[in-house]
Amino acid sequence: MSEARATPVRRRPRPLGAAQLRDLQRAARLCWWSIALLGAITVMMFLTMGGSQAMLTALVEDVLSLLPPIAFLIALRFRTRGVDATYVDGRERAFDITFLASSVALTAVGLLLVVDGLHVLATRTHPVVGSIAIGDAVVWQGWVMIAALAVSCVPPVILGRMKLKLARALDSKPLHTDADMNKADWMTAVAGIVGVLGIGFGLWWADAAAAVFIAFEVLRDGVRNLRNAVRDLHDARPQRVDRSDHDTLPDQVVEAVSRHPDVAACRVRFHEEGLRLSGVVYATPRAGALTAAAAQAIRETARAVHWRIDEVHVVPDGADAPDGDTSSSRG
Repeated sequence: MSEARATPVRRRPRPLGAAQLRDLQRAARLCWWSIALLGAITVMMFLTMGGSQAMLTALVEDVLSLLPPIAFLIALRFRTRGVDATYVDGRERAFDITFLASSVALTAVGLLLVVDGLHVLATRTHPVVGSIAIGDAVVWQGWVMIAALAVSCVPPVILGRMKLKLARALDSKPLHTDADMNKADWMTAVAGIVGVLGIGFGLWWADAAAAVFIAFEVLRDGVRNLRNAVRDLHDARPQRVDRSDHDTLPDQVVEAVSRHPDVAACRVRFHEEGLRLSGVVYATPRAGALTAAAAQAIRETARAVHWRIDEVHVVPDGADAPDGDTSSSRG
């Protein structure tokens, strides 16, 4: 007796528009530039860090800042493979998964850096910064370290501002988070400079204190990103790209569907999948049952609201609206 095997129904994701594809290409180029420039900065920091704990922590922070652009490029490549027999729902969540992976790494290393910095403070380990010869002159190595720190914050800040514009256009939260981290790199440089100057003034603890400050910033970024990554993968209520408030797209879908002549009231439940939003529209028909033609018309109405609206299921509504749904009624 043979067993029947279920044939999975493959999803047909809504293709991105030309403008969104161009923005993704620009974002990919910025990520490649980030990897190249941050890689060069990492080498420079390694060659100049000397015995400073703050410089060492700043170096690790620069290495960690390579993770988000690398993760974005991996997710972008994985996403383009589309739907197949294994990934029947597509690969839209690739951005969310790589965001989670980089957040875990950032959190773990940030915690280790905090523990290491506090250990240096507790053991009163004194940093040693000597002198180096540049041509015929002998200079204190701290000046070279300060110059390297000052230079290290310029490319990330510029790249961060450029990424922000694309993150808002694509509504990409991982890209927006990466941009925010880049923009905040000047704090790492300032803390490192203060630590090195402290060594010059004989304040051994200033260097370790600066290292702890940088480590706490790394840990704070990691914990925040990890919390947001878990939230997105748990299908929580969609948020704006800067996570300042709830996303307004579900409300816009409610307004559009409520204007449909066959709909008396509706409510929606959407969740984020990478760049897109998918979910369910619960519609109350104005008269009679919800026909297949009416459901298709409602689906098209919802998807026409914005390019980010992807998979939409339309079902008749006969229950009370659960908490978190966006609802509206029309007389």
